[in-house]
Amino acid sequence: MLLTDNRRLRLENDELNIDGMRRMRSRVTCLEEKIKLYKDKMSRNKKLIVAYKLLIVSWMIFLVILLLDG
Repeated sequence: MLLTDNRRLRLENDELNIDGMRRMRSRVTCLEEKIKLYKDKMSRNKKLIVAYKLLIVSWMIFLVILLLDG
């Protein structure tokens, strides 16, 4: 009787642990996706910043050339 109850409780505990691991795995997957999206967004932002800096430098060079010629 006690062995049967003990075995049943152990099986229920194992099932709960498996369910917990599945939930944790899905949370980890969700967080990994969020991190990837954040990294992609930051990469795009850095590229955009570099593009704006190049644009500003080009305008500065253009203005200097105009001032020197004029």
